[in-house]
Amino acid sequence: MNLLMEAMRSLGAVLLQVVAALLLEELTFGGLVRLFVAPRPGGGKGGEHNQQRNRKKGERRCSH
Repeated sequence: MNLLMEAMRSLGAVLLQVVAALLLEELTFGGLVRLFVAPRPGGGKGGEHNQQRNRKKGERRCSH
């Protein structure tokens, strides 16, 4: 019984390190960072896109 308890403790310690490393890797290099730094819809500049939508057909942007 003691052998089983010792094996569970050591396996738990190893798995904790692996899970922590995977979580850190996912937060730094994975897709979760994109969720935090992604532009919010409707926020930010977006001026050029809105200006194109508001122009009448046939109107062009000024060249300078």
